[in-house]
Amino acid sequence: MANPGTWKKPDPELVDRFHAALPDHPAAARRKMFGYPACFVNGNYFTGLFEDRIVIRLPGGIRERFPELAEAPPFDPRGTGKGVKDWCEIPLSITESDDRLATFLAAAVEEVALLPAKEPKKPKARAARAGLPFADDET
Repeated sequence: MANPGTWKKPDPELVDRFHAALPDHPAAARRKMFGYPACFVNGNYFTGLFEDRIVIRLPGGIRERFPELAEAPPFDPRGTGKGVKDWCEIPLSITESDDRLATFLAAAVEEVALLPAKEPKKPKARAARAGLPFADDET
């Protein structure tokens, strides 16, 4: 079983191609997840790199709207054979073409943008979990 300490860095060329293919959408935000480049839509982790693959999350039946994903392997970062719910690897037939990848991600982001936005975590909750004092405490 693979663990985060053994995950490989993606090829810089793949990182560049991934960033170039991400759509310019008002609900999309580029960030890192688990140390890899990623894109969030309305706060929901949408797509990203994992080692040498581009992965995507299409929940709520959205995946079925994309026939090109019919044979896409499930995203299984730990090698358990189960995969992560709603996640799959984008097939090479899409990722090897800059135009196909950009077109695919643009269509997928439109669908994901229709999902409810994820509420950001409250700063106090994060501080409490980290054992930090609250900003309004007088200690």
